[in-house]
Amino acid sequence: MSRTEHLVTAADLAEELAGDGSPLLLDVRWHLADAPGAGRVRYAAGHLPGARFLDLEAVLTEHTGDPRDGRHPLPDPATLTAGLGALGVGADSDVVVYDEAGSFAADRAWWVLRWAGIRTRVLDGGITAWSRWTARGGEGEGGDLERGDPAPWAPTTPTLLTGRMPSITADEAARWAEHGTLVDVRAGARYRGETEPLDPRAGHIPGAVNALHAAGLFTPDGHLPSEEVLRGAAGDLTDEAELAAYCGSGVSAAHSVLALAVLGVDAALFPGSWSAWSNHPARPAATGP
Repeated sequence: MSRTEHLVTAADLAEELAGDGSPLLLDVRWHLADAPGAGRVRYAAGHLPGARFLDLEAVLTEHTGDPRDGRHPLPDPATLTAGLGALGVGADSDVVVYDEAGSFAADRAWWVLRWAGIRTRVLDGGITAWSRWTARGGEGEGGDLERGDPAPWAPTTPTLLTGRMPSITADEAARWAEHGTLVDVRAGARYRGETEPLDPRAGHIPGAVNALHAAGLFTPDGHLPSEEVLRGAAGDLTDEAELAAYCGSGVSAAHSVLALAVLGVDAALFPGSWSAWSNHPARPAATGP
């Protein structure tokens, strides 16, 4: 695996958009603190040429109503098929997803679409990188931002085969430290149980290590760091045969999984993450370093 297998720069994307068989663009702008519909409003105000809006909450998440499933459990295949099909995504589509610098939404989309067998890359630096690149006069055939909705597209009914990316359940997370390394990518204060702003209990899954902090895996301008920097952040984790990662609700951990994938390291995702674990009163919570 290489960086270009998972990421695309603004300049390279513009070249692809100008050629034959250009990728399908999906705008996945979302932040945890957003009011409902805020991402779509930002999309309407300006998006990459031809991009379609992908709703993380409606398509990439299945809200079951059971807190033990976590805040952002994976969508069931029917929900994902309908949501992607409405955007014209096919099983053989070449997809590029993007969000805003410092967000994890595109990484969640990258993971879910690859989990469903769809070739997907992330625009490195998101719409911020695209806007900076075009402002420097590099837009070429790619064009600047568009407003409103793009031209109509034909819906599809993609045949998806989920399970193409490794994931683990809460029961597997409980036993993971017996044979592999479970990585908690949240900030240290949340891992240690000093604070918990979102979930019912503070702490971490017993046996988990705190590393590869998702919020720290960005350059100052919002790109994924170089492979050298990523290897420094990962340390000995790149030598582990069995890695699994979790965060608060399975969104930001996808960013850490992407960083490892760029290094050629496959890591499983615990989709329910701490939000699912902490809502099971019988599951223990460890605190401290």
